[in-house]
Amino acid sequence: MLVFFLCSCRNKTVILLTKKWDCLQVENIVPPDAKGLTKKDSANAEQAKALLLNLNWTFKDRMKYECALNDQLTVKGKYELQGNDKLLICTPESGNSINRYIIKSLTTDELVLAGNAENTNVVLHFKPH
Repeated sequence: MLVFFLCSCRNKTVILLTKKWDCLQVENIVPPDAKGLTKKDSANAEQAKALLLNLNWTFKDRMKYECALNDQLTVKGKYELQGNDKLLICTPESGNSINRYIIKSLTTDELVLAGNAENTNVVLHFKPH
């Protein structure tokens, strides 16, 4: 019975996640405790935020994902869920870098991810495409 319960929870998370998501809001691109940012640093942060607002992720069957900017495919790979499905780990096909995100919210209408590791302050809000 316990195994069935654990599998059904996993299935629910995967089912909710499996779709195309568009980024609609970015928070804390510059860490709140950052002091003495130069104009160039501020401009770079705004440019990064603008790029992220054109981001969409598609989570597919068999734990695969695609990431696109302005609907131009940039990364494909596999994802996994850990920590009671609260930690999303995305590994690109290239294997260059593994990205970890904390799932703050996941419903049929909303996905909120917080960065985990060096980008812990960044919060990304997504809506279904």
